[in-house]
Amino acid sequence: MSPKGLRPQAFLLLLFLMATTLLPRSEGTSSGDTKLPRSEGTVSDEPQLPGSQDSSFREFLKRHLDSPKSDYQNDHTYCNLMMSRRNLNCQRGNTFIHSSERQLTAICNSAKRNLDGNQTSRTLFPITICRLAEGRKGLYCRYTGKSEIKKIRVTCKNGLPVHYIAHA
Repeated sequence: MSPKGLRPQAFLLLLFLMATTLLPRSEGTSSGDTKLPRSEGTVSDEPQLPGSQDSSFREFLKRHLDSPKSDYQNDHTYCNLMMSRRNLNCQRGNTFIHSSERQLTAICNSAKRNLDGNQTSRTLFPITICRLAEGRKGLYCRYTGKSEIKKIRVTCKNGLPVHYIAHA
């Protein structure tokens, strides 16, 4: 087989590898805990969430969950890229939590009952705290970042975290 015969196969393999690594994981992957709940109307072994509760929980995950932590040079670069990717650019700050969805929902559940209101985690969570840096360059805002391992405080609604309050 001539080298020219390998080129289409190598090209297809390259395209396949690029597509599988660049596209977000679908809900059917084995990533387990980090996937978002499926939308209403689909068959799922996960409990379906009522409309506003579903969107509040999804928004919480979109804004705060990054598991495993995305790999960037340092915490400052991490914050600048993540704030932009999550459409949070030029906000005062945000905290990203590097744990599973199951660990987050456990904060709002105790002894098989759902907890509502503000709850503090019993366990420590790896987090990255992003804060808006002084001085703005045009429309682009810069962030400083710091990794910590802390207990976190969230607002729970029907056994699900819907708002990040603070770290302790």
